[in-house]
Amino acid sequence: MKIRKRIEMTIEIEKFLTVRLGHARRDEFCETCDSKTPLLTVAETAKFAGTNPRTIYRLIGEGQLHFRETAAGLLLVCFDSFSTKQQPSAKE
Repeated sequence: MKIRKRIEMTIEIEKFLTVRLGHARRDEFCETCDSKTPLLTVAETAKFAGTNPRTIYRLIGEGQLHFRETAAGLLLVCFDSFSTKQQPSAKE
């Protein structure tokens, strides 16, 4: 009679994201969060999320991400709303 052994393994993975925004960037005020936070461009947000800018624009349109528009028409995404939201996984 053969004895069979069964081994079960559980692996937990944590993801840690380090963001370096450079010396020129500083925290700015997000009216929705009512706090100072880094504001990222749509391209930077998409890069951190591992998705594309179109998905970020969709999330902004759905109200899932806070943003501010500059006088030049550039959208800046609130980093706090991005980092606390479950990061988008769908690549469109």
